[in-house]
Amino acid sequence: MIPDYLERLAHELDFDRSLSRRVRQEVEDHLWEAVAADSTGNTLQAQQRAIARFGDARAIAAQFAVVSLAKYSKRAGVAAVLVIAGVFMAMKARLAWYAAMQWAISDDMKAVGGLVVQIDRYAFWLSLIVGLGGWAYIRSRRIPAAFHPAYRRQLRRFFLLCTTAAAALVVSVISDGVLTALQLLGTELSAESLVPIVSMAFEIACVGILVFHIRGVALRAASTAALLKT
Repeated sequence: MIPDYLERLAHELDFDRSLSRRVRQEVEDHLWEAVAADSTGNTLQAQQRAIARFGDARAIAAQFAVVSLAKYSKRAGVAAVLVIAGVFMAMKARLAWYAAMQWAISDDMKAVGGLVVQIDRYAFWLSLIVGLGGWAYIRSRRIPAAFHPAYRRQLRRFFLLCTTAAAALVVSVISDGVLTALQLLGTELSAESLVPIVSMAFEIACVGILVFHIRGVALRAASTAALLKT
């Protein structure tokens, strides 16, 4: 009976494989300890009583899922700040490289470049401010014992902040790509030109990491809500 119960419990948490494995092991240890402590001598009945005392597999999975969701959301807030910081460092490194190589945008493209720089600047600072706000907001929230309406509202606010920060960062990275293209326009591909290209690849990877974490929050929230049938 215990293996069947554990299978149901693990299946309810299969949206997070590491959590599913960890919970299964913890619950298995607890249940077999309860069976070993049962003095009736009937193993089957002891398993039934241990499972009954522990509770419904779906309800137990929901409790673990809520805690996992809250912790993952806090990690996503940290990831947002680190990603934005990484993009900032890549931008600064690229500008320093341009200065060292004495590269500049051609005169006929300076007007376009100036406009793109303004878009880039405002988009980046928007992503930074909103990203820091999202991190500070979710960090100040307590890990809930249940997926109650108040926490769902908090999670929606955090998700909105992260999505806004990610959208602004995407605009900033696209602007960086345009500026890099303008900077390299008319130059031959060489070892020197690989530095800005690699820095752009790093920025794109950073955006991908942020989108991955935001998607993870959404998927875990949906799975938790499904467990509770809300």
